[in-house]
Amino acid sequence: MKYLIDTHTHTLACNHAFSTLEENVAAAASKGIEILCFTEHGPKMPYAPPDWFYAELHRIPQVINDVRVLAGIEANITDEHGSTDIDNLSKKAIKFVIASLHKHTFRPGKENSETQALLNLLDNPFIDMLGHIDTPFFNIDYDAVIKKAAQTNTLIEFNNGSLHGVRRGGEHNMVKMAECCKKYNCLAAFGSDAHFSMDVGEFSTVAGILKEFAFPEELLINDKPDLFFDILKKNEKHI
Repeated sequence: MKYLIDTHTHTLACNHAFSTLEENVAAAASKGIEILCFTEHGPKMPYAPPDWFYAELHRIPQVINDVRVLAGIEANITDEHGSTDIDNLSKKAIKFVIASLHKHTFRPGKENSETQALLNLLDNPFIDMLGHIDTPFFNIDYDAVIKKAAQTNTLIEFNNGSLHGVRRGGEHNMVKMAECCKKYNCLAAFGSDAHFSMDVGEFSTVAGILKEFAFPEELLINDKPDLFFDILKKNEKHI
């Protein structure tokens, strides 16, 4: 498979990544990535950009060095009701939304609260992808969540960065996720979660896990730009 889309990248704007957007774009172009999603953390993440940063996303050119740049956001899920820290942001310039559970912004209040948060979140038509639900820090009912994701036009992310960074230990969860995606015919995406430009478009570790599992290529959108854009349009994005 030739990967054309990276759905999840960060820049130094989030204060814990190390490259500029232009450096990430240059890395994407060198690897044949045609669509780069620029997905900075939502404002509740410590040291993330403030609210007004996202109101200025319209200033980013849609195409840089022949790479289509989608100005997006990685929203933080904040409670078991599925609320996020972008619920009150202006969404006009946001072209792609990942919603993720992070230890810094979500504290499980009771048993199954992580699963309940994700199930409630999936009622929000503006969410395009669930980020790194492979995380070993939370207990998630993958069957219930991925079944609903398949029904609500929401991608499931297989995050290459999870296997190298702070969320190590989620390999077995990825296998469970893959099983559920196959079971419910749920579309999925590789995301590099690059925090340094050299990692843009890097999916080799997570791709190896799914290859071992014989994951159906037709469920991955990374080589299917038209399908990807169709998903975003259905989810109320102006592409």
